Amino acid sequence: MLSKQNRLKKRKEFGYIYKNGEAFHSKSVTLYAIDSKFKTLKIGFSVSKKVGKAYLRNKIKRQLRSIIREELSKLQDHKNYILVAKTAIAELGYDEIRRDVLYVLGKVNKNHEPNN
Repeated sequence: MLSKQNRLKKRKEFGYIYKNGEAFHSKSVTLYAIDSKFKTLKIGFSVSKKVGKAYLRNKIKRQLRSIIREELSKLQDHKNYILVAKTAIAELGYDEIRRDVLYVLGKVNKNHEPNN
């Protein structure tokens, strides 16, 4: 489980990131990222009812949390993220979901590298 300091929970925070954040897309997920004034990074997860029944949505959220927990060191501090599952995620296995998440994380890191 992600520590409390790394979780986004409030609807207001989600709305702000959706409105002002930068979106990075893959086949099964969209990652919204925005700079934050706080030191620690925060991440939220969103799975629409269009994806499937509650058991499937919860399974997908558990898988996404697991992937992020493993990759937490690769994420940048002073950022807030929202990982949104698309409907295509329902047909994918864990390894394919992991590949897509790593792909969008790579896009974020590539896009926010400091110029030398």
